[in-house]
Amino acid sequence: MAAKILIVEDEPIIALDLEMKVTQFGFEVVAIARSADEALRAVEDSRPDLALMDLHILGSMDGIETAHLLRSAYEIPSIFLTAYSDDRNIERATRGKPYGFMTKPFETRELKAMIQVTLEKTKVDADERRKLGSSSSALNGMHEALVALSLDGDILLMNAPAEKMAGVTGEDAIGRNFRDVLDLQGPQFPRKFFPGFRGLSGPIEHFGLTLSQPRRGSVLVDLALSPTVNGDEVQTGYVLTLRKADQRLRSEALKDSFHAVEDFELALIPMVQLDSSGQIIRVNEAMLHESGTAEGSLVGRTLGELSRDPDPRISGRLMHRLLRSASI
Repeated sequence: MAAKILIVEDEPIIALDLEMKVTQFGFEVVAIARSADEALRAVEDSRPDLALMDLHILGSMDGIETAHLLRSAYEIPSIFLTAYSDDRNIERATRGKPYGFMTKPFETRELKAMIQVTLEKTKVDADERRKLGSSSSALNGMHEALVALSLDGDILLMNAPAEKMAGVTGEDAIGRNFRDVLDLQGPQFPRKFFPGFRGLSGPIEHFGLTLSQPRRGSVLVDLALSPTVNGDEVQTGYVLTLRKADQRLRSEALKDSFHAVEDFELALIPMVQLDSSGQIIRVNEAMLHESGTAEGSLVGRTLGELSRDPDPRISGRLMHRLLRSASI
């Protein structure tokens, strides 16, 4: 099926010349529009694959604004055509992310090549959008905050948890470098994170970074960066994972607590643990062995009470051992 081309040009002679050339190339000209309004009506009627867009057209919107509208609302690319090559127009046109820019007069073969290249690039971009759409669905189904990045660190996708953590929407973040979106600070965190990780063989991690959240203060997070590769095992980008550090810190605190308990129980010298009022709340095995008494005879009592115990094993030998070791 021949590709469908929309011509947006307010000069009738130029428009007819373009129509003749495009038809000779084997493409279908679906309409010739002189203004943004006519272009939008043509798009609604025929859904073209590409627009040849003159920068200066009739109406309240020029070609640059019209091209931006076609791209954002209908995903229709434009090739800009202009008789003027001043810097201001080129700068404005470039900000509109055109697929091509040609200054009149142009050679027929150059126009044909530009159309062919643009149509092919449009297909590739459509495939990438479909892949990213599938990736976005998968990312949004995960509880962790995940961000898909290009090789240069530009954001391609953010899932819902990442949007919430960063305090931005994916729509605002996509296309921007992640350092401009995620305000991450930390003594071990390099200022220039990208480029420099191409050829990364496995994930790298940074712990305890401070993430500033707009209007919500800051939060401690852990970061992991993993490479993504295509079917040919060529690195195509990265996946950035963010987790709140409080879960890791709680886990480490529990681990430390466990080791402290384990050390207390396995200590070879008699040990007791006192609460704030001086009462014994815990004794280790060495203490029970030294005293030769049951745990219930010691727990709940103070050291003063132990020193006055009528049992000499407690008030004598055990107290002397405790005071000498000073391990209370």
